[in-house]
Amino acid sequence: MTQTNFIDMTDAELRAYVLQNPHNTEVFHVYVDRLHAANPNPRLMSIEEAEAELERRVSQGQR
Repeated sequence: MTQTNFIDMTDAELRAYVLQNPHNTEVFHVYVDRLHAANPNPRLMSIEEAEAELERRVSQGQR
């Protein structure tokens, strides 16, 4: 069986693989490590702040 090289996957490919293989903890950890590397200091939000940000993004057509 061939081992998939998760490191060489694009972010979109890796996310798709994680969604298709939810029980694969190895690839999940690779994905979370990559997310953390891209944003090492995430801003914590309250539920109200998150809802407001979501509404702002939806109204602007952003993801």
